[in-house]
Amino acid sequence: MTDPLAPPRFRLRTFGPPALLGAEDDTFLGTHGHHRRRLALLAVLAAAGERGRSRDQLLLLFWPDVTQSRARHSLDQLLYALRNSLGEAVFDGVNPVRLNEAMITSDVGTFNAALERGELEAAVEQYEGPFLDGFYVTDAPEFEQWMEAERSRLAGSNATALERLARGAEDANDHATAVHYWRRLTDTDPLSSRNAAGLVGALMNAGDNVGALQYANRHEALVAQELGMSVDPAVASLVAELRAKTQAEPPASVPPAPVMSASVPDVAPSSATDAAPAADIHGSPIARHIPLPARRHRWAPWVFGAIGAIALIATVLWLRPVASAGKETAAIPSIAVLPFAAVGGAPQDAALVDGLTEELIAVLARLGHLRVIARTSAFAFKNSDIGVRRIADSLGVTYVLEGSAQKAGSQLRVQVRLVDARDGSTRWSETYDRELRDIFLVQSDIAGAVARALDLQIGTRTLAAITRGSTSSVAAYELYLRGNDPSLLRSDSGARKGLEYFRQAIALDSGYAAAYAGFARMHMRIAAGDDAEMPRHERLALAEKAALRAVSLNDSLGEAHAALGLARGENYEIASAEEELKRAALLEPTNARFHEWLVQHYVLTARPAEALVEARRALELDPLSATSTAEVAHALLANDRCDEALAQLGKLKALRPPLLRARHIAAQCYARKQMWPAAITELQPTAVTGGPRTQALLGYMLARGGRTGEARKILAALLDRARRIKGGAFEVAIVHAGLRDNDQTFRWLEKAVDDRSLSFKWLVVVVEDLATDSRFEQIRRRLGFQKR
Repeated sequence: MTDPLAPPRFRLRTFGPPALLGAEDDTFLGTHGHHRRRLALLAVLAAAGERGRSRDQLLLLFWPDVTQSRARHSLDQLLYALRNSLGEAVFDGVNPVRLNEAMITSDVGTFNAALERGELEAAVEQYEGPFLDGFYVTDAPEFEQWMEAERSRLAGSNATALERLARGAEDANDHATAVHYWRRLTDTDPLSSRNAAGLVGALMNAGDNVGALQYANRHEALVAQELGMSVDPAVASLVAELRAKTQAEPPASVPPAPVMSASVPDVAPSSATDAAPAADIHGSPIARHIPLPARRHRWAPWVFGAIGAIALIATVLWLRPVASAGKETAAIPSIAVLPFAAVGGAPQDAALVDGLTEELIAVLARLGHLRVIARTSAFAFKNSDIGVRRIADSLGVTYVLEGSAQKAGSQLRVQVRLVDARDGSTRWSETYDRELRDIFLVQSDIAGAVARALDLQIGTRTLAAITRGSTSSVAAYELYLRGNDPSLLRSDSGARKGLEYFRQAIALDSGYAAAYAGFARMHMRIAAGDDAEMPRHERLALAEKAALRAVSLNDSLGEAHAALGLARGENYEIASAEEELKRAALLEPTNARFHEWLVQHYVLTARPAEALVEARRALELDPLSATSTAEVAHALLANDRCDEALAQLGKLKALRPPLLRARHIAAQCYARKQMWPAAITELQPTAVTGGPRTQALLGYMLARGGRTGEARKILAALLDRARRIKGGAFEVAIVHAGLRDNDQTFRWLEKAVDDRSLSFKWLVVVVEDLATDSRFEQIRRRLGFQKR
């Protein structure tokens, strides 16, 4: 038995060339022979930390193409070999598999733990090079893809931590420390003008003007040599200022600058997966040296998102003042990708062109140090004749990407330009004439060009890693785009059509991760309706299986983790659901949908303050989104701020078709204020089209409002439905709760747990009502909630 007080016997090194070190730092496992796969497994578990990895995830990561029995046998052999070499206690848990920290530690585990504790200095000291640098495993493409994504994520986390340390040192007037951390950043990415400007400014603040000029000159030469470009205007301005100062200063008064290597180290490019927005540097000592663009007024996100509602957009433009050049702007650049125009071609080509726009939004959102407006708000300006500069001002962005695409047979022409909204000038433009099958390369090329134009230094490996579950099949991609049409979610028949699109996409490319994620979401949507084809629990099991497959195919795909999180939530795996949703938001921090789903999770788990933070984040990312607007109201309701919630929902009154969750939230706000007629009026217009959940909530409000006869009619219809589909017990329980028949309520709630129909999403007031009965805590425990 392992002594918990004894130091760990082994340490896994993953930053740089990997190795497993013994207690005396003797190399125990190298990178030869079978040791590669053992090291790979340990690295995966070390990166996963306390949560570990399920056996199914490990199977799909290392042996996706062999039979289940053979894969399980291979995994068992691998685990046995490691236990035999390191000791029986090396693993803590069977499923999920976790490393026993009392036996083995890792630099990546220490790095991640230090970041979570906010101990940035301890974290960056662990980072000694790219994750698993130069490492590979034969015949494991899924592992290779995971490794590239993890390498980029960790590099981005390290860069963010270094920059925060540098900024903090500047704020404390500790110039020597600031120079130290800026130097480490420039070593990580010597081509970044952002890092160069930071180091030059820190050297100037430290009084080393000559050293600053020497470094600036070397950076200028390096950028010209490697990229064939001039340095960023901010660096050029600093160089001019430095030259003027050094001409006026005697050389002996300045200490000599250290020599900077002219070579470019081979390091992993930074990633957006963990990159947080850079801190505002105004007020710090360096601010007087770095000229910053103007700060735009922060747009009050009050407008709702009916796509194509030109009158609403005009109102936004009228209310939001045009920013003047004299105002300040955030240090981090921001961009909106407007819907590309479909030139000529067949009507069905429009979906392909819209998909190109959406993919560009997703790819740019993951580059790092760039705020990207989400799809809904960007598509609000589709076919709009409003000028680019006015659109940029309404969305509060500094850049706009616009373009057109034309499909002619197997050929594709894409024209694109990047506009600087501050003066309307074209920062960059290009025309791509490619084969249609190269559409994914076009997306990568455009993203890379935009990154270079905005001084977001990345590498080809990063662009390859951040493609959203890409496929080599254009036909599969087009089917995926059709399945992703939001209108399909409005009906059971539409959801089944979407499911078929994803099924066909998977048939064309069985390794298409994004299609599996969509497949999972559509299964969950069908399970929410009147599904006579199969029991709800079986449908949800299919959804979780598809989501797991998506994650195994591309662990860096936020869409896959989000689908798995939603599926786990439906299956009452609450802790795992939260973990996956957080992972999705971490991988794609500018995806508003993921933040909306976190709002719902936090409300469900009685954490209203956290819900409101996520809701406001979603609305900031997607300011014209109806769902983001509604989720702010949802969080306000959970925080008992009903007047503010109703004011927020007032922005959605004109939306057609109406947003069901908005009516649910509004009705509960009125219920909390004991305004039963208003609550009933809010739900009645959608009682037929809103489905069984809306009908159940209406029955609840009718019963509480004294109209019990009408409530019992709804109850009878829901009872008939429950018998017909052998499910739907939760809706029956809601009406019983309204009638204050608690025995029947909890009888049906128990049934709802069994048939998987129980879901308290958007039912805050109903949950509060049920919580007054002591039996509710038993239901919560069955669902996996912690005791209050």
